Amino acid sequence: MQRGLTMRWTFASPGGDVALTVGLDGAGRLSCDAARRGADQVTVLLGIERADASFDAGLAALGAPVVGAVDEAYEMRHGKRSRLHHHATTATVAVCNAAGDRLDLDLRVYDTAIAFRYRFPENDDDGRLRTVTGEMTTFRLPADGRAWLQPVSPSDSPDHAHENLYANGVPIGTPSPSHAWDLPATFEVEGHWLLVGEADLDAGYHGARLAGAPHGRSYAVVGPDSWEGRGLGAAQASSTLPWTLPWRFIGFADTAAALLESTVVTDLARPSRLADTSWIRPGRASWSWWSDVSSPRDLATLRRFVDLAAEMGWEYSLIDANWTVHSEAEMRQLVRYAAARAVGIWLWYNSGGPHNDVAGEPRDLMHEQVVRRREMARIAAWGVVGLKVDFFHSDKQDGIGRYLGILEDAAEARLMVNFHGCTVPRGWERTWPHLMTMEAVRGAEWYLINLAFADDAVWHNTVLPFTRNVIGPMDYTPVTFSDTFRARRTTAAHELALAVVFETGILHFADSAESYRNQDPAVLDVLRRVPVAWDDTVGLAGEPGDHAVMARRNGDTWWVAGINGPNANPGADLDLTRLGPLRGTWCIVHDGAGRDSVLTREVRIDDQPEFAGFRSPPMAAGGGFVARLEAH
Repeated sequence: MQRGLTMRWTFASPGGDVALTVGLDGAGRLSCDAARRGADQVTVLLGIERADASFDAGLAALGAPVVGAVDEAYEMRHGKRSRLHHHATTATVAVCNAAGDRLDLDLRVYDTAIAFRYRFPENDDDGRLRTVTGEMTTFRLPADGRAWLQPVSPSDSPDHAHENLYANGVPIGTPSPSHAWDLPATFEVEGHWLLVGEADLDAGYHGARLAGAPHGRSYAVVGPDSWEGRGLGAAQASSTLPWTLPWRFIGFADTAAALLESTVVTDLARPSRLADTSWIRPGRASWSWWSDVSSPRDLATLRRFVDLAAEMGWEYSLIDANWTVHSEAEMRQLVRYAAARAVGIWLWYNSGGPHNDVAGEPRDLMHEQVVRRREMARIAAWGVVGLKVDFFHSDKQDGIGRYLGILEDAAEARLMVNFHGCTVPRGWERTWPHLMTMEAVRGAEWYLINLAFADDAVWHNTVLPFTRNVIGPMDYTPVTFSDTFRARRTTAAHELALAVVFETGILHFADSAESYRNQDPAVLDVLRRVPVAWDDTVGLAGEPGDHAVMARRNGDTWWVAGINGPNANPGADLDLTRLGPLRGTWCIVHDGAGRDSVLTREVRIDDQPEFAGFRSPPMAAGGGFVARLEAH
């Protein structure tokens, strides 16, 4: 072991597309450079500080890196694909500081991504806690370009729910309007697309974000704020040794459409903790709150939404906040009413506890493990199938532990989970397959909160497939045909297409029963047929802020859907060669002459199975389309 030497090690991805070079400079500082197909993509400056040890400079290598590979197949109950292949080159670079404290840098190199994590491998015999006081981790982009980033809520915000609008294609290096930028972050640099994010976060660490004031093209990783969770819990993470921190990753793509196919988040996550997943069923749900916020207090209204779900063939109905005005006997009767119609009931819960001051009921039932286990067992005995747990307000280490504690206990009770007012996905749906969706998005509820959202949604919806939804399921609660405080700016076809474009393990249709029943028969046909669990996903076209077109397959049926931003789109020829040989008839629903009208047409391809093209319909400003390949 010698200090003061410059050392470099290069690791190639299995297909050779990506090379990751790790360097230790003469000052003993670690960094890595990722290149895809020979072109520089990004540099990452590395380093971490514990209260008792520094791993910033003066590091020395402990021998040659340990190189290997991971090559595994795994399955998902919901997501972009049901069967996935995780293949990467692995390496571990071990270093120590001048005091002899050790740090391992674990690496994975994919053909479309790189990932790294810090690991402290030493064992503590005395069990004392170590605390990370800061990171030097910084992502440095190689050239100017565009960025799609979400500002973190400032300290005077009532919550921290990852629901701000994205900065839409701002120059790289633009400061955040608040103190930080959230993850994930999407960048376009000289025609290359990059996604920066985090995966496999556990209760041993806190969530990360990017500093709000970049230094040129460099974005530093920072931790949560002290004010989160009403100031409760430590902002810095602590653990005994050994200690493994979460993966950080950079995804690469030649086009924005290819970027949305990434599965690196679940590739990096730990395998499923559940031996039996037969009780976990992705599906669609009616939801009364959006069209009538007082509806959870009215049993007759809740039954009408159960009836809607049964009529549409949807699997579930969600009962939102303040259902506790009803007696246990009344709730049991409602669950039985739904079960008799083959509809499962989900119930809303407040996650607080002292970490939030939201008054919605029921609250104080999810914070402490003994209490939540008792409550979960109680409603599972009623026949309830899932929980929507809301208002977490913290990415601190104790907050992350709360999410994972709820997931573990819900699995014991065989209850599916939907997190709201929450952090962003980090691959937990692979480890805990009953995690069906997470909010962490400015979704349709904002039509009821902010008058400007009617205008914002036109472009905002087209940003989400390339940013937030890339990293995991997203409970936007879409397909709202009704107007609220302001007239909707998106078309009916756009709203319909969101059911395919946005990926989620449980799809909450947010509009009223009357609105859905009054739609065009072709729209109703899509609402009844659209699945939520996909066997494959292919990005076809688009850029964030402009438009998004993708194909998804369920079984033998392909769906192609597109949504458009503020500028009318004349349509384009789409390359469907990756979908394989196609036979049947495309049944297409697209924009009509007015906002609320739709047109339908059919395109037969039975006599040309080699057909590999598809002409997307013209899309109005804020428009869209849905196409389903009906086999014969």
